[in-house]
Order: sequence, then C-alpha cells, then structure tokens
Amino acid sequence: MMKLFSSLTLALLAMAFSTAKVHCAELVVGAPSELAGYVDALSSAFIAGEKGARLRFVLDTSGNLYEKVSAGEPLDVYMSDDLRLQGQLLADGKMVYDTWTMYAAGRIVLWSMDKRFDVAKGLRLLADPAVKKVAVADGGSPYMAPSLAALHHAGLLEKLQPRLLDSHSMQEMVKSVRAGKAELAILSYDTVLAPSMKGVGRYYLIPENEYKDDIPGHAAVVTLHGRQNPLAHRFIRFLRTARAQAILLPGGFMKPPPESVDIR
Repeated sequence: MMKLFSSLTLALLAMAFSTAKVHCAELVVGAPSELAGYVDALSSAFIAGEKGARLRFVLDTSGNLYEKVSAGEPLDVYMSDDLRLQGQLLADGKMVYDTWTMYAAGRIVLWSMDKRFDVAKGLRLLADPAVKKVAVADGGSPYMAPSLAALHHAGLLEKLQPRLLDSHSMQEMVKSVRAGKAELAILSYDTVLAPSMKGVGRYYLIPENEYKDDIPGHAAVVTLHGRQNPLAHRFIRFLRTARAQAILLPGGFMKPPPESVDIR
C-alpha cells in the first residue's frame, strides 16, 4: 500500500509540475512601435491556439530593440523592418538563422495636412514651387530607398534633393508636417492607417511599380535567448498564417514574398 501511495504521489506531483509549466509558458516579442495598433489582435489570435501560454510585446524602435537583443535582454523574438539590423544580429551570433521569416512587405504614401495641396495629384504635386520641404526617411530607415526610387521614377529626385527633410522615424515626419517644418511627407502606408492617424490629413498611395526594386520588408527572427522557447518558433510560423495576415493586410501591409530573402 505504501509503495502504491508513493507512486501515486509522484505521479500527481509530476502532473502538477507539468501543468505549472504549461501555465507559466511565456513568450516575449520585441516589435517596432508602428505595430502598436496590431499587437492586441496578433496576441489574441496566437494565444487562441496556445492553451495556457502568455504573450507579451515590448514596443520600441527597431534600433532600440536591436540594442536590447544585443545586450542579452530576455526577448524571444525580434520583429523589425530593418533587415540590416537582423543581418548584424546574425553576424553577432544573436539570432537563430533558420527562423528568419519575412511576414509582410511595406508600401509608401504621399501625405499632407496642408489644405493648399491636393495629394490626389500624386508625386507630380511635388514639382509645385510652393512645396518648400518634403519629409522623407533617412538612411537609417528601410523606407528611404523606396521613397527616393519613387521620386527618381517621377523625374523629381534631383530637383527636390535640396528640399528633402531627412527624418529618423515616421513619427518625426508626422511631427514635422504638424509643426509646419514640411508641407508633405512620404510615409509608410501602415503609418497613415494606424488608429491614431484616423482622419488626420490626406494621402495618396504611391503605386508599387514606382519603387518595385526597393519594396521594404518586415521580418521576424528567434533570438539566441529564445532559441529554447517552443513558443518563439511557433510564433514565427504564425506570422505567415492566414489569421495573422488578416490582421496585418488591412493595416497597410502587403503579403510577404513566397521565398525568403537571404540576409547573410
């Protein structure tokens, strides 16, 4: 009887420990601030298929998140629109290479709050001498190349070069237009569709064929810290599912390409 009791006790303890592990399973995802309007929906959709798991997002700029991962902070997944930073993480041995997944592609728009300018005219509007400054992403953003490519396609890049106002982030560009430092800005489509921008200004969606070779990608990787967390690997795969895409695409993103880009 004692032997049976002892075996039963051990079995119950094992079950309790196993259950505790399931309920304590947590995934920490570092995501760029521009995804703030989508993290709740992404979290709910992912957790729905992960009984007992918890998902916590840490929102910051891609650069700051890169610094956190490099410093060994407990982020299991790193999401970013700056593929160069992910490439650096690979070089530094801070990410699991075969988990790298592009989950969306970006688009750009011409945006303004100045009622003097009809953005429906598209990029040819920028030839107007009344346009003194146009805010664009600087060299630290993957949105710089498509913005310049679109201006080049329109035959305006050389003429506009002295009037371009380099900005470190989409939020900085919006602030520049609000403050009157620039009349227009070339923003990411997801920026103008964010809940916080509803009804703010007007925009023109620049056709992708005007920057087709420089379409910005949004990708996610499992970090070195998260390599042993099964949730991290499943979250990476989740981002390309129909459930995740149904959340991202209405927010201004495009479907990711069918094949991954090599960042080595």
